[in-house]
Amino acid sequence: MTTPPPVDLANCSIAATLSLIGEKWTILILRDVFSGVRRFDDFLQRLQCSPAVLSTRLKTLTEAGLLRKVSYKEPGERERFAYHPTRAAVDLLPVLIGLMQWGDAHLAADGNGPAEVRSKISGLKVRAALIDEADAPVSPADMQMMATPTAPESST
Repeated sequence: MTTPPPVDLANCSIAATLSLIGEKWTILILRDVFSGVRRFDDFLQRLQCSPAVLSTRLKTLTEAGLLRKVSYKEPGERERFAYHPTRAAVDLLPVLIGLMQWGDAHLAADGNGPAEVRSKISGLKVRAALIDEADAPVSPADMQMMATPTAPESST
């Protein structure tokens, strides 16, 4: 068996993703969005970060297409915005659940965190897993990183 050639990681997707979401407050905002938090004041109360940090992170997530702003107005109040996850944010959910799983297993004294994610249908715990395109489980030992196939060169 031959070893595949090394992969050029100059445009690494992991590095690009971390440059967008690899900051504590950003991940915690996404966690809270998936817990149903939508409003600025509610984020502030849960996160206990500064309003400037929260404002900056929400703007970044909105501009990157992970959150969308939805206008609302309470009677007698000024217009405000709620933040809703987009499809791109939902696609990050396995990453967040994976971080939670890892933290529960390796950082919590009893192996359990303060919360768990369960299916509303079955009641079973939800977990992140390594699966292939056919939804079959894949062991880390059975994986390899390979260069993305490129389109064939045209002959002119």
